[in-house]
Amino acid sequence: MKNIRNKVLMFLVLSIVSVNICACSKNDELAVYKTNMESFFTEVSSCNDAMNSIDPNADDAPSQLLTYIDKLNEDFSLMASYDVPKEFKAAEALADEAADNMTKAALSYHEAYDGEFNADAESTASQYYERAFVRIQYIVTILHGEIPEGDGVTVTTQEAGQIDPIEEETSEQ
Repeated sequence: MKNIRNKVLMFLVLSIVSVNICACSKNDELAVYKTNMESFFTEVSSCNDAMNSIDPNADDAPSQLLTYIDKLNEDFSLMASYDVPKEFKAAEALADEAADNMTKAALSYHEAYDGEFNADAESTASQYYERAFVRIQYIVTILHGEIPEGDGVTVTTQEAGQIDPIEEETSEQ
């Protein structure tokens, strides 16, 4: 669990920087996305702090953990529903994958801690949890304007002539 906490803390530091990138925009869609992501990062930080404060020796430690895991699952699902500005469309699929992995993590954590402890389910939950946060780290990288790198990361690029132009929406007067 200590490893997970360190990853969450690193994620939060990166997220604060990424939110500041969005702050420079005057575009309403970007402003809404920035506000939404700030809320997401605040909620994740709050859950992280609460999970770190759980006394592992307390009788209700598993139920406390599950409460925060369920809250994270809700937060990830909400984050995946945000409208992503065209500048960050590459992050949209990653948000969906992060939410899916967090849902699977929550289900596995419940399997691990509801009733008799199940070590295999806890291991599976931990893997899904980590995958969710890896995708969030990729999103932060994209929000920084960088290209994600790592095992299993595939980046598809197109030559300028191969890209379909984005048509600007015109308003009727």
